[in-house]
Amino acid sequence: MRPIVRGVLWGTVLVLTGCVQQARQASSVEPAAPVLVLVDPQSCGERADCTTKVSRTLLFVFDYAAAGGHLLQRQGRLLFTPDEVAPSEWPAIAIRLAEPADSRFEFAAECQVAQCRYGADELLRVYRSYLADRPCSLLLDAAVRGCAP
Repeated sequence: MRPIVRGVLWGTVLVLTGCVQQARQASSVEPAAPVLVLVDPQSCGERADCTTKVSRTLLFVFDYAAAGGHLLQRQGRLLFTPDEVAPSEWPAIAIRLAEPADSRFEFAAECQVAQCRYGADELLRVYRSYLADRPCSLLLDAAVRGCAP
């Protein structure tokens, strides 16, 4: 074999060997861990998202009343337990609806008797589950305890 042909042949073999080793190294690199993006169910960015979450809020309000809580009144963007209702084992709640875009839903609950059926944190968790389109039943204590927004 001529020296030039042999040189080209060896050069080609070395280049291919380098490519194979580089490919092996690239395939042995572990993929990056997926990035976990936490989404706040009480926030909405676009008008459609805010409108959907207003509907889910109304579903929560009616389910709350169906389970035994007071039906809320509305004054503008505020939904609230009226002052004139008798205190019960169901906390008084207030929800400020988000603006039509790039806004946030606010939630507050206050027990007005010695012992309420659910605490403010539990009701907030249930409300957030409704906003996230994964509602928990207010009729079952176990469902509320296991509720994850």
